[in-house]
Order: sequence, then structure tokens, then C-alpha cells
Amino acid sequence: MKILPLVINNLNFKIDDNKILKNINLNSNEKNITIIAGNNGSGKSTLLKILHGLIETPINTIQWGGFPISEIKQSQSMVFQSPILLNRTTYENLLYVIKNKKIKDKYYIDKIIEKLNLKSIEKVNAKYISGGERQKVAIAMSIIGEPRIIFLDEPTSQLDPTYKNEIEGIINDLSENETKIFMTSHDIAQIKRIGKEIIFLDKGEIIYNNTVEKFFKDEQSKLIKNYIHYG
Repeated sequence: MKILPLVINNLNFKIDDNKILKNINLNSNEKNITIIAGNNGSGKSTLLKILHGLIETPINTIQWGGFPISEIKQSQSMVFQSPILLNRTTYENLLYVIKNKKIKDKYYIDKIIEKLNLKSIEKVNAKYISGGERQKVAIAMSIIGEPRIIFLDEPTSQLDPTYKNEIEGIINDLSENETKIFMTSHDIAQIKRIGKEIIFLDKGEIIYNNTVEKFFKDEQSKLIKNYIHYG
């Protein structure tokens, strides 16, 4: 499955007189995992929501492989930092998404549960599972239907090291299956572990965009690293 290149042309976004994003221009053809980094309030989550289509922008401001967001909406999904699940079991949460997407394979849930190692909480109500387990269930719901793009808003920021490592492993596995991942993070160690491309925002502007490998070699990026929390 071909990765859809992202093109952003002169994106600006403000709420009242507060400019959240300023003059964003970008061509992203990198496969795998793109990290959107920066301090709190830098515009990371807003940019992620715009790319997903939750916040409307002028026509042709953002295109995926030459298509506007509206035309690929069914080919993407998003996981929020604090995901909201139904007050049902893990199985029923997955079943809800599968029915909405009209997937007929009766073994589909079993495949997802096995893939993300959710068997132990399959029959447990979502209100009784841990934060790490909630993230895993939310990611499981997001991959139903095999979307081409998945957006993750700081998916490990509130997790202990064990769940953080597990979620990062899931993200890596997804990217190796030709799923494009856009993920916000302010954890420099995590960026180094799993990122392939980095978009660094400061006060709503892109001040650095390159491969993660170059980011850690580039003299200019040493200044940027001072902004990022070592997680």
C-alpha cells in the first residue's frame, strides 16, 4: 500500500486573536513514523487535529497524495491522549467499531485481540482497565479497517515504562505494515527510539523539519533539544 505524501500550503490557524499556527508549509514523503514535537502550547495537537480533518481549513491548504482531507477521511483514524471508550467490555468496544465499518469477517475481533495482546481484558469493562490498557484498546479500535494513516496524540505521555515500551512496539509494527503514523511527542528519548521524520514546532511555526537521524546529528538541533522534555 503506497504511503500518501502530505503537502501543506501556507496553513494559518487562530482562535479569536490568538495565532495557534503560522505560515505552515510542508512536504512530507517520509514513510513510517513522523513525530510532531515541541513544547506545550506550540501547536502540536492543533496541527494533528487539522491533518485529521477535525478542524476545517481552506480548500487545497492540505492535500494527501493530491487529494483533500475530505476524500481520504475513511482511510484514517485518530487516538487521543486520554481516549474515551464505551462503558462496555473490550470486546464490545471493538465490536462497535467493526459494525460501524460494516466488516463481515466474524473472526476479525479475535485477530485484533491477538495482535495487540488484549485477551486478558477481552471481557473486562473499560472502566476497570488501566491507562495503558485503555490506550491499547483505543489503538486496537483505530486500526480496524486498516487505515492508511493513524494520528496519535501523545499516546504514551501518562504511561509507565512497561506500557510505554509496549505501545511503542505496536506503533513500530503498524508502521512496518505500510501504515503512516503521525504522532505528537515531547519525549526526546522516544523520538530517537521510534521516529523517522520530525516536525518541530515553536510558537506555532515549524522551526525544524528533517529526518530524526539528521536531527540528532545537526548542530542546529542542539538548540532545539533544550526545549524538549527528556522522558
